[in-house]
Amino acid sequence: MKKKIFFFKKGISNSNRIFKYNSIWFIILKKYGKIGIGECNPILEKSIDFNKFINELRNVCKKIISTKKLEIDYYYKYISYSSIFFALEQVFSTLKENFPLLFYSSFYKGEKGIPINGLIWAPFFISSKEEMVKKIVRMVKYKVCKGFSFIKMKFNFHIFSHQYLVLKEIKKIYPFLKIRIDANGSFLFKKKEILFDYINKLYELNIVHSIEQPILSHNNNWDDMAEICLKSKLPIALDEDLTYVHGIQKKREFLDIIMPKYIVIKPSANRGFFGSEEWIYEANKRNIKWYISSSLESNIGINAITQWSFVMNNKYKSNEKHGHGLDTVNIYINNINSPIELKKSSIWYNSLIKWDIEELLCNE
Repeated sequence: MKKKIFFFKKGISNSNRIFKYNSIWFIILKKYGKIGIGECNPILEKSIDFNKFINELRNVCKKIISTKKLEIDYYYKYISYSSIFFALEQVFSTLKENFPLLFYSSFYKGEKGIPINGLIWAPFFISSKEEMVKKIVRMVKYKVCKGFSFIKMKFNFHIFSHQYLVLKEIKKIYPFLKIRIDANGSFLFKKKEILFDYINKLYELNIVHSIEQPILSHNNNWDDMAEICLKSKLPIALDEDLTYVHGIQKKREFLDIIMPKYIVIKPSANRGFFGSEEWIYEANKRNIKWYISSSLESNIGINAITQWSFVMNNKYKSNEKHGHGLDTVNIYINNINSPIELKKSSIWYNSLIKWDIEELLCNE
């Protein structure tokens, strides 16, 4: 088990917080000349107790050493954190195949890419509307030059009027663009009429594709979100809400009651590949569209998510044509050098580029 602190590039922030650094743990196993690496990134875990988290991670690592069991089912009863589930899936899969391989495919061979949306982070500490408009339009221009025609933008209702002007300006300059808005649950209104008023304004712009997680639902109080999904003129996607729902029966109940147009799948936050695939399977049965998103992982975690995403696309024939939310390859100043790269609004695995994992393997 090894900890590494990653430092975010300037300007990385969502609708609720500014990110400066992130502590990520790695589980590393070696056997018969093969290496397995699993990334454990708890940054999006809900109500995390770090002492409990670290103790649980240590205990799981000790059990792996003492029992030498490499079947993940054995460890489920000892794990309560999604990011630890995901780390074990990665380390066992890469040990079996030898890192960096998890799933052999035409993506891993560098023959096909995975379509993704471009990502615009939330602007904080902007002194004026004019400055915000200029800054975000510059960011959008950069994404368009990189080949993106579909962009995800972090949104915060506290600066709604500012960001509304931004969208109007983008519409003038790039009428072909579509914007996926990610509110991260920041639309915290006592009166839903205010929320629907904002949604209607965004709808009338005819540039917004959907709104991701306008409010947060807690303690099985799903009625408000169900009403929003039913009445909203714009499609609603659910993200953070999924992290509170565990078990196949609860997931079915959740989807049946709320019936969102989209769900956002995050293996780090949805109990790994196993829990994430349960969401995809149940969504497909209800004709709910889905796309996969990253959770501020380093390139080790991104490697696992992209390989798995390609497999899920082929297995379930992803019904979301605008791509996945995987535009987070370059968020860290000191990220781990890898063959994963962005080209023309897709993410690719360039097998000609070598991994640099010497720091992780040092003293292992």
